[in-house]
Amino acid sequence: MSARRTKIIRNAEGDSGNVVVGRSRDCDLVLKHPTISGRHVRLAWQGEQILVEDVGSANGTFVDGKRIERALVRPGDEVRLGGALLPWSSRRLRRFLRRGSLGDTIHGFSVPGHRFVCGSCGVRGIMPPRFSGGTLECGACKTRLIVGQPKRSWVTALFLWLIVIGAIAGSLFYLGTHHRPELRRAAERLGIPTTPDRVRSTSEEEATIRAYTVEKVKAAMDAEHALTRNTAAQLAAQDEGPFSVEQVARIWSHVRGEWSYVNDPQGAEYFALASESIENGYVGDCDDFAIVVATMTQAVGGRTRIVMMDGPEGGHAYAEVCVPGASSDVRSRLRTHYQRNRDKNLGRQRVQQVHYRPADDCPVWLNLDWNAGVPGGPYETEEWAVAIYPDGVTETLAPASAPE
Repeated sequence: MSARRTKIIRNAEGDSGNVVVGRSRDCDLVLKHPTISGRHVRLAWQGEQILVEDVGSANGTFVDGKRIERALVRPGDEVRLGGALLPWSSRRLRRFLRRGSLGDTIHGFSVPGHRFVCGSCGVRGIMPPRFSGGTLECGACKTRLIVGQPKRSWVTALFLWLIVIGAIAGSLFYLGTHHRPELRRAAERLGIPTTPDRVRSTSEEEATIRAYTVEKVKAAMDAEHALTRNTAAQLAAQDEGPFSVEQVARIWSHVRGEWSYVNDPQGAEYFALASESIENGYVGDCDDFAIVVATMTQAVGGRTRIVMMDGPEGGHAYAEVCVPGASSDVRSRLRTHYQRNRDKNLGRQRVQQVHYRPADDCPVWLNLDWNAGVPGGPYETEEWAVAIYPDGVTETLAPASAPE
């Protein structure tokens, strides 16, 4: 339920510019979140309110919990882009907010928790003790604000109590099913899970990836499709024998050399099937490339995963493959392979060192990023990273860093 809003005082009407919000670097406000599309929403002043317009996002825009295409809001209202809240306090929005208030309008918005949002700069503040409405000064921009204290209705209070009671009852029922078989069977008939997920999210980013991305990536990795398998097998056969890092190099170099970068549809995250990208002549964006390389490698016996990450340059996706042996042996074999094989598109690749993630069950998760220049090339700097395995299992990884 939205917070009660106070009266807004303005001395002019009309539109005052707009702001585009999304993951793309050309947006006015760049938000690095995996559920936000390249260009997600457009904000524009319309009278005394802000028009929020979804521009074709993949995961939707929500105002007060309801999905919208266009809606009028005020600074501080709950606006969710995919799985992320619009940060009204962002410095990137301050000029836009000031344009709407023409610099001298004094207004503020009360939000739950005895807090307020400055309508001039978007920063949140805490109301003084026993404040019941009136004039406050924003600590960030020193604008004097007319703010009212939020009051919860009895309906809101009842709703919150029902949530708490439901959570407690659900927990007790869940625990009871483990000690009483008849309750467990009843829960199963009702479709209520009685055992924990085999994979728990260990980070907010992993939880978001599991909610919005995993099933799409899993469906795109069609290693048993005839086109995917046959194409990969023909490449790997040039280094016949059991699965090897040389076969990985054959697949990576072939796909990288033939690849043409093409954006996803505007406002959408499109994960092409590996067979689809091959059939189209190796076209797509970074996640399509990662899916093709990982799936073709999987099709000839490799163990692969897709890594979704975010860093200073924005969101990105790439593949990793588990390669048996010590990293020094992997580096030596890759160096020898590229010394002997000159790629028709990429020329003769040079391997100076290999970049990888070690793990208990795999000593070398080799980097197959298309920006790496060669299998085992350097990682980009990451703020977070989440792996998606072909069976849908996810794992939060330690962020990689680019070499200095």
